[in-house]
Amino acid sequence: MNKFFIFLFFISIILFSFYSYSFIVTHIIPLNKNFILNVQPNDNLNKIVKILKANGLKGNTFLIKLYTRIFFKNLVIKVGSYEIDQFSTYWSILQDINKGVGITIKIIIPPGLKILEIAELFQKNKIIPKEQFYNIIGDLDFLMNYSLLQKPEILAYWQNFKINIHDKKLEGFFYPETYIFSKGVSYKIILSEPIEYFFKILEKFPISQLTFLEIYKKIIIASLIEEEAILDFEKPIIASVIYNRLAKNMRLELCPTVEYILPKHKKNLTVEDLNIKSPYNTYLNLGLPPTPICNPSFESLKAAFYPANTEYLFYVSKGDGSHFFSKTYSEHLQYKNKSGFYK
Repeated sequence: MNKFFIFLFFISIILFSFYSYSFIVTHIIPLNKNFILNVQPNDNLNKIVKILKANGLKGNTFLIKLYTRIFFKNLVIKVGSYEIDQFSTYWSILQDINKGVGITIKIIIPPGLKILEIAELFQKNKIIPKEQFYNIIGDLDFLMNYSLLQKPEILAYWQNFKINIHDKKLEGFFYPETYIFSKGVSYKIILSEPIEYFFKILEKFPISQLTFLEIYKKIIIASLIEEEAILDFEKPIIASVIYNRLAKNMRLELCPTVEYILPKHKKNLTVEDLNIKSPYNTYLNLGLPPTPICNPSFESLKAAFYPANTEYLFYVSKGDGSHFFSKTYSEHLQYKNKSGFYK
C-alpha cells in the first residue's frame, strides 16, 4: 500500500511539474520579438509552434504541443496575418489565431461599379492583382459554386448572343457593401464573400415564384436601373418604363448600355457611339443586354422586383438628378426641350 501511495506521489509531482512548467512557458514568458505571423491554409499546430520557436518561444517543443492538445482541444487554426509584439505570449497568440483576430483589410464596393472597375479597385487597394482577379472569376471550378450561372436556360440565353462573356458571367453579382477580411486569406475567399452576400440579399425577394432566367433578367434590369437612376424614389418608376417598353417590344435605348462597351464614360454619346454594333447596345437591339452592366444596390434590385404601376414609356433627365416621365413621344420631346441636361 505504501508503494502505491509513493507511486501516486511521484506521478502527482510529475504532472504538477509538467503543468507548472508548461503554464509558465505558454502563458507567462513573452516571445520578446515583434514580427508578423502569416498563417497559411493547411498550417497545423506543428507548423505554428515551429515558427514561434524560431521567433523566440522558449521551452520544450514536445511539452508545449502536448500541453496545447490537452488544454486547447478545440483550437481552430484560422488563416491570416497576425501582428506579434514583444509582450505576446504563446497562449495569447493561439487565442488570436483561434478567433481569427489578425491584421484586417477593408474594401468598400460602391453601388454601380462594373466588374472591370471592381478589379481595378481591388488592385488599387493592393488586395488582389487584376490578373489574378480575372483568373479567379473566370475559373470554372470557382463558377461552379454558383448554381444559378450553370442553369441550362441561362447558358442558352448567353449563347443566343454569340459573344464571349467569359469574364462577365459574374457581372451584377458583387453586392455593394463594406467588406473586412483577415490579411492573408486566399483570393478566392475574398472574392466569394461579396458574391455569396449578393445571393443572400436575393433571397429577400420572391425568387421562388420565378424561373432561373426570369431571376437573371431581373438582375440585368436592376443594373440598368442602377445606372439610370440617382434618386431611390424614382427607381420603381424607371423600372416601370423598362418593363413597359419591353412589353411593347420597343427598344430600351438606354445610354448606359452603350457606355458599357466604351473604354470610358461620356456625358453625351455621339451618333457613332449609338451605332456601335454590340448586343449590349439597346439603341440597336430589342430586349435586354446579355448580362448586367454593373453591380446594383438593394434599392435597384427592389425596383426590378417591385416596379411602379405606370403607363410611362419615356423619361428624360432634368439635369438635377431627377427625371421627367411621359407616356407619349411628343410629350417626351417637350420635356427634352425643357430639360437643363441638354443645354
